[in-house]
Amino acid sequence: MSATTKYVFYLVLLHVMLAIAVYFAFDGNGLWFLGAEALLLGSAYFAYHLYRSILAPLRLLSRGADALADKDFSVKLVATGSPEMDRLTRVYNHMIDQLRQERVNSRQQEAFLDQILHAARLGILIKNLDGEVARMNPWLRERAADQAFLTRVLQPAMDLPADGQTVLQTPTNRRLSVEAGSFLDRGFERGFLVFQDVTSDLLAAEKEAYGQVIRMMSHEVNNSNAAVLSVLRTLLEAAAANDAELARLNRDYLPAVIGRAENMAAFMRNFARVVRLPPPDRRSVDLNELLRRTGRLLEPVLAEAAIELVYRLHPRPLHTHADAAQLEQVIVNALTNARESIGSNGIIRLESRANPTTFVIADNGPGIDAATQAQLFTPFFSTKMNGQGVGLTLTRDILEAHGAQYTLRTEDGWTRLVVRFGAN
Repeated sequence: MSATTKYVFYLVLLHVMLAIAVYFAFDGNGLWFLGAEALLLGSAYFAYHLYRSILAPLRLLSRGADALADKDFSVKLVATGSPEMDRLTRVYNHMIDQLRQERVNSRQQEAFLDQILHAARLGILIKNLDGEVARMNPWLRERAADQAFLTRVLQPAMDLPADGQTVLQTPTNRRLSVEAGSFLDRGFERGFLVFQDVTSDLLAAEKEAYGQVIRMMSHEVNNSNAAVLSVLRTLLEAAAANDAELARLNRDYLPAVIGRAENMAAFMRNFARVVRLPPPDRRSVDLNELLRRTGRLLEPVLAEAAIELVYRLHPRPLHTHADAAQLEQVIVNALTNARESIGSNGIIRLESRANPTTFVIADNGPGIDAATQAQLFTPFFSTKMNGQGVGLTLTRDILEAHGAQYTLRTEDGWTRLVVRFGAN
């Protein structure tokens, strides 16, 4: 039973008892009875107005409490005529105005932050109080749909300590800088992660670094090599005809020395190609025709190793804006790597797809192990005994300059280089 009900019950009971007492006390004395009844009615009227003056503010307070419970900040109290209650009403209404304004400001800020998160070309992940994923912006959510991205990027990033920072490589060979931070939410600390694609910056720094080293090496080696070659050629040409021993030594050893010096010069030229790679001259290229033309160039070499070259090209021409000569170099490098991986008696497939424009070079060789996979496209990394690692470095730089996505991995017994255009 509420306090209001108890109060009403008490007033009714009190006045009923007073009415009975007046009836028995003044029965037979009409004048006194009427006077007592008049006083009793006045008391009831006064009690009724007192009840209303108490009940109205209570109802107002109850309405205000219900509005606050429902987070409805549009309900305001009206004056009751009671100085005490009117003062409380003014305080309540002022508080409601402030809460409503703060709520509006908060929603505007949230809407503004949501727009920034949706438009940002970086990933943002917000954790809950248990340190689990609570929210991701669209940039990150799109990439997190890939299980390989979850395994190689998101899971290691979730283990970063507060204020930690690292660089992780995605399955599509992008480099993401990941920074961990925290903020206070209703008095509790929550964590967040920021993912930023720094591939272009890192590649530019790498290229600048190894470019300087290669230029220095090239300068020193070429200067020394030129002098050695000149002397050796002179000796070979000037071998004395009447000195049989000298002529024999020249004929036996000088060609090998000259060949080695020429190989050294070729070695430096290969490195210099990476540094001097020009920007792509983009023109409309039929990807199918480029794959057929490049494949035909290497068919005789593949046939000697009993390797079958299979074409699985899209039925319609696939046009993309690219540098045909540079893409041809990528395809040649990939076919050469596939041939060397297979050795003999295998299959290489050239495939193309639409939406987005994609080409795939797949081989059924022994594949890429986990240790090698982690180092692919690292500048000048090679698993070959005499390899220079130039091919994959050049491939990477060409595809990055074209803004293409690319992966090289072994799955289901096939090693595939997959290159997608217009999919970033």
